Amino acid sequence: MYRQSSHNILPANLEDTSLLKSQLQREIHCLEMQLSKLRRRDDFLDLVTLQTYQEMISSRQDMLDSL
Repeated sequence: MYRQSSHNILPANLEDTSLLKSQLQREIHCLEMQLSKLRRRDDFLDLVTLQTYQEMISSRQDMLDSL
């Protein structure tokens, strides 16, 4: 059975996506900076890691575009 909490909790405003958009933009920026640093390293040729960063950026960009 569902028990009602004794705390007064306001429901989340599901229409306001500004916080999520800001968070995604920060993550994209941070990941792009990290990827850029990895690409500049002469001793770093791990293509799997580079691909993973690109996929993380792309997935966040897709989420951001859908909001």
